[in-house]
Amino acid sequence: MKNLSIFQRLLLIIITLSVAFGGIAIEQVWSVRQIILREREDKLRDMVTSVVRMVTTYDDEVKAGHMTLADAQEAAKKAIRGMRWGDGDYYGVYAYDGTTLVHANPKNEGVNRINATDKHGRRTVEDLIKLAQSGGGFSEFMIPRASGGAEAPKQEFSAPYEPWKWAIQAGVYTDDIDTVMYQQAAWIGGIAAVVLFCSVGIALVLGRGITRPIGRLCDAMDRLAAGDTDVVVPHADLANETGRIARALTVFQGSIIERAQLRLAQDRNREEAEERSRKLVQKLVDDLRASVGRAVGTVTKAAAEMRGSSEVMSSNANHASERSTSVATAADQASANVQTVAAATEELATSVVEISRQMSRSLAIADKAQDDTVRTNRAMAGLAEAAGKIGEVISLIDTIASQTNLLALNATIEAARAGEAGKGFAVVASEVKALATQTGRATGEISGQIGEIQAATRAAVDAIKEIGQTIAEMNEIGSSIAAAIEEQGAATQEITRNIQEAARGTAEVTRFIGDISEEVRATFTQASQVHGAASGMEQIVSHLNVEVDTILSNLQAA
Repeated sequence: MKNLSIFQRLLLIIITLSVAFGGIAIEQVWSVRQIILREREDKLRDMVTSVVRMVTTYDDEVKAGHMTLADAQEAAKKAIRGMRWGDGDYYGVYAYDGTTLVHANPKNEGVNRINATDKHGRRTVEDLIKLAQSGGGFSEFMIPRASGGAEAPKQEFSAPYEPWKWAIQAGVYTDDIDTVMYQQAAWIGGIAAVVLFCSVGIALVLGRGITRPIGRLCDAMDRLAAGDTDVVVPHADLANETGRIARALTVFQGSIIERAQLRLAQDRNREEAEERSRKLVQKLVDDLRASVGRAVGTVTKAAAEMRGSSEVMSSNANHASERSTSVATAADQASANVQTVAAATEELATSVVEISRQMSRSLAIADKAQDDTVRTNRAMAGLAEAAGKIGEVISLIDTIASQTNLLALNATIEAARAGEAGKGFAVVASEVKALATQTGRATGEISGQIGEIQAATRAAVDAIKEIGQTIAEMNEIGSSIAAAIEEQGAATQEITRNIQEAARGTAEVTRFIGDISEEVRATFTQASQVHGAASGMEQIVSHLNVEVDTILSNLQAA
């Protein structure tokens, strides 16, 4: 659409209006056809309804007893058979089983035509019967006229008469409606063609009247765009839109001329300004070359000093790294030794604790032994006392035995004096004397044994006293040893704690030395980077010096 000319757009408008007019005309023609068709359908419905009323009157005669059913049906068929209207149009009557009762062609009457079809294969009689059975309706078929000829479209209406099971139909051919419609369409089409022809002619005239002046103006604008300010703008005297465009183009032409003059003045001013700028640039180039040369020299010197410092820093960092590695190795060895001593000290502390526990147990046993010695001493003292008492009893028994022996001796003497009468008493006295003698010997032996017991008891008491003293001395010595062991345990624990502190200190030193080694390596890396940066800076400064010289040379040349 944007590329269409004015004439083409006018022609497009005319064609669009013509097409719209044609569409409206076709719609009107079709509406007229539908109106005529509706009128004929209403007429068919009224005609078939009147026939149904007529058949109803015959049925009423049958109900009244004036006619038989067969006579009434025959009379009704005869009456319907004689009805005609229009151009040979007729009524038809069909039984619900498909038998033709009334037809314009008598040959078809009495024939079951339920399977009859038109040229499109539609079963006309069956469809008419179905329409009647459904209460009545319209349908269109292709049926030849009764007078003969080709099939033509026919609008059919079928209505029922249920008491007799009849389908009563009437139809009208609609090809005349199409003929009228085609005639109307041809007439309207002719009018549309005339209107279109006239519109095209008018469009040609109007288009030429518009496009030719505008074309001349376009040519003038093209020449102005090409720089031809001497062109004469046409149609500036017209009072229409073309004249307005021409006058505006004339003003535009004057503006172009003024702009060209202004451009010439600007060109002269620009040349003068360029000359001044060239001189100023030359001065700036000289000053900049001198400043850049000084700056480049300073930066180059600083880069060289930086490279030397970075080399010294790298060497120092390397030595520091080696020393920190040695210190780290020694610290690791010291840490390992401290850990070994700490382990041994912990074992010593454990042994001291065990010795202290055993010494405490020995002291307890010594205390118990001392108590047992005291009790044994007391028991031995009691035993010595009992032995003394037994000696006293033995002395008493010995005294009694001596007296008994004397008494037995006296009795023996007296028995001897008595003679025979005293023999028995003498025997007894002899026995008593023997017993007394044995008792004396026994008491003597007992006294000897008791003396030995007392001597052994005294020796045992003395030994027990010495054992008690020895145990007391051992107890004192054990207490001293226990106190010394406690002091040794405390000292050992203090040593263990100090060694653990030393181990932690050596571990911390090792970690610090590791950190120092990392920092030394980082310093070495940074020194290497500084050295590389200094070298790169010297190269960059050298390249910058070349580039600045090139730029200044280009500026000077420009």
